Amino acid sequence: MFLQKLEMTGFKSFVDRTEIDFLPPSAASKGITAVVGPNGSGKSNVADAIRWVLGEQSTKLLRGKKAEDVIFSGSEKKPRANFAEVTISLNNEDGQLPMDYSEVSISRRIYRDGDSEYLINKNKVRLTDIQLLLAQAQFGARTYSVIGQGMVDNILIASPQERKEFFDEAAGVKQYQLKRHQSLIKIKTARENLSQAEMLLTEIAPRLRSLARQAKRLETREGLEEELHALKHQYYGKLWERLRLLIDDRRASLDKLESAWKDKETMREAAQRDLSALEKEETEAPTDRFTELQDRYDGLVQERAELESRRLKIRSDLEVTRRVRQETSGSLPLSKIIDEVNEIGTGQDTAVRRLTSASDLKEAQATIPDFEKVGTKAKGLATRLERPASEPPDHESDPKLTAEMEGLRRQVADKDREITEIQSAIQEYNRSERQKKSKFFDLQRELQQKIGVVHDLERRLNEERVEMARLDTRREALETEMVAELGENADRIKTGFTADDEGDPESYQPRIQKLKYQLELIGGIDPEVMKEYEETRERHDFLESQTNDLRKAIADLRAVIAELDLTIKAVSEASFRRLNKSFDRYFKTLFGGGHAELIQLKSGGTADAEPDAEGGGDTDGPTDQPDDFVSRDVVTGIDIKATPPGKKISNITMLSGGERALTSIALICAIMTTNPSPFVVLDEVDAALDESNAERFAAILQELAERTQFIIITHNRYTMNRSNVLYGVTMNDAGTSQILSVNLEEAGKMKGKSRKVRSEEMAAA
Repeated sequence: MFLQKLEMTGFKSFVDRTEIDFLPPSAASKGITAVVGPNGSGKSNVADAIRWVLGEQSTKLLRGKKAEDVIFSGSEKKPRANFAEVTISLNNEDGQLPMDYSEVSISRRIYRDGDSEYLINKNKVRLTDIQLLLAQAQFGARTYSVIGQGMVDNILIASPQERKEFFDEAAGVKQYQLKRHQSLIKIKTARENLSQAEMLLTEIAPRLRSLARQAKRLETREGLEEELHALKHQYYGKLWERLRLLIDDRRASLDKLESAWKDKETMREAAQRDLSALEKEETEAPTDRFTELQDRYDGLVQERAELESRRLKIRSDLEVTRRVRQETSGSLPLSKIIDEVNEIGTGQDTAVRRLTSASDLKEAQATIPDFEKVGTKAKGLATRLERPASEPPDHESDPKLTAEMEGLRRQVADKDREITEIQSAIQEYNRSERQKKSKFFDLQRELQQKIGVVHDLERRLNEERVEMARLDTRREALETEMVAELGENADRIKTGFTADDEGDPESYQPRIQKLKYQLELIGGIDPEVMKEYEETRERHDFLESQTNDLRKAIADLRAVIAELDLTIKAVSEASFRRLNKSFDRYFKTLFGGGHAELIQLKSGGTADAEPDAEGGGDTDGPTDQPDDFVSRDVVTGIDIKATPPGKKISNITMLSGGERALTSIALICAIMTTNPSPFVVLDEVDAALDESNAERFAAILQELAERTQFIIITHNRYTMNRSNVLYGVTMNDAGTSQILSVNLEEAGKMKGKSRKVRSEEMAAA
């Protein structure tokens, strides 16, 4: 695996999209790429970009104060950028990265609002995913893969614990430490969950026991209720059947009485009809007959009176005629004639008024004599005026009036005979009425007897109905009680009941009362208790299962951690021995002798430290790992002992600045040899070296380049001389960095070719 390409956009001084292509490794070397340029041109930003894209979180190491400082802030001629993005492309044909891709791109992007993104092959991922991926490939942001300015000297002046983190990276145990750290976090989370689950179990257990007791009581209560229900079923069933039979018997008796009552009532109604008919005959028809006879009698009497009145009037007329004759026997004076005419007119007016005021025929007929009298007077006056005759003798009468008078006499005699006949009919009617009254009384007595019988039947019928109503009331009360005691099952008794035995229903009462008393002792239990008990028991079982799973998970994680500890220890010790040997060798190479070694500092009572969140190693402070992961043989730090040739130094702080730089470079070279990284970025690590040491360092780099790809930011001509590709960084007028590249191998070939041409020309000359 090697670094193929670096792309930067908006990162620090590289505002425009900038690409740096790296040469693929050859058979002899993976290549050295040198980045050169004047101070302030932005060449160190290349190292910062690689460190940043690999997940560096410390703004201090990136030479800033806040995360947004990596975004181009603008210049007089160039506006500021809104985001910064860096992408590195890694060739993974050898499969060193655990991904099924021959080329892997890792990108990081940040915006001015603070949002940031991590991408692998343009897919968003977490920072942890990138850290674990890089740790498995033996490089990362905090490892020796990127060594910036001042880090060389910092290795020596760092604390033993900080050196241990650096050497852990070199030993290749970072991936195991990350896994161990994740396992510790999982154990901590599992123990917190276990503690919460145990607390919940402790809280639920008393409630579960109480619910279990109530559930048991409920089961006992259910058994008693089933028995009580069965007894109630028999008890109320027999009561219902007994009452039903009694009601049926009473209804049959009632129906019989109603039938007898209806028969007697029919007979009473027949007698009543006979009596009513007799009453009707007596009050209607007989009364009409009596009235008819009476009216006829009254009419005959009135007619006789009228005839008698007419007869008397005729007699009076005869007397008047006689007198007129006597008066008209001589000549009448004119005054007499006028008086009689006036008298006739007055009589006529009177008769006319009576006739006009008559309201019926009878009154109208009563005016006839008045008209006759007026007519008689008028005729007499006319006769006397036409033929005055002498007065007849007294014994002579008017024949016409005499004949009329005789007819009236005969009519009066006929009326008297008819009146006598009517009187006989009235007497006969009275005798008939007396006979009818005797029959009426007989019928009335018979009706009274029948009414008495009907009333007796009605009394008995009412008594039966009252008793029937009592039974219906008892049935309704029993039905209400059955519904209250049995609920919906009461309908089963009414629709169909089968008795278990022939016993009296009252024999069930003692057992029923005893069961009720036992249920009262148990007390009322909410039916929801069983549901709550089941839910609580399920929850308890679930929590118990979860606690068992958590304990098993913790045990499994502890086994994993123990295995990782063994792996870390074995890998670290083997790597430490190789590192110590290489460190001494490169120290002697750079110093021309002397001695250097690394010393492990162990503490018998200090807890084994865990890596931090960014993938760091152990620290000397307290840890949050469980106490059962305490080790009695823990490496807490690394001390460095370096003795240049001809000197006796007990502490590396006594070394000069150049000696510390050479010692640090020797240590870095040893690390690269022991656990080579796919690529290493060195930012002016050779700045403090003199020419001889710079020559040695360049030679070592060329040796290490056989296994590691180097990107070196330098001013040293020896380092540039050993480089395969040279990139120059310049700062333009807009205040942004630009890249210029030179392939030194091709340039050397071109230079050698031109020298050969010149030699041939000189030889020819």
